[in-house]
Amino acid sequence: MANANRTRAILAAQKVRRVDDPKAIEQALKLTAEQRKAIYSPKSATQAPQHVQGSEWVRAWRTVEKITYGLTAFSALIFGGLIVGESKKSVKQ
Repeated sequence: MANANRTRAILAAQKVRRVDDPKAIEQALKLTAEQRKAIYSPKSATQAPQHVQGSEWVRAWRTVEKITYGLTAFSALIFGGLIVGESKKSVKQ
């Protein structure tokens, strides 16, 4: 789950600032719908400024954690199947 402060900071960085400059307003009105969408639409967390994004080691740790959990679950399934197979053999004998 994403950190609430991080999410808040990302959304704050993406908010449109109030502009009182008439030239800037005029240029903004000339934009097409696609250009406005590219500029103002919400962006993914990876496009946020670097100081707002998570550290590299956090990303690496989460990847290692996921791989570890996956391997643990996979090995538990294999060994669980072996134990069940052996217990069925012993019951048949």
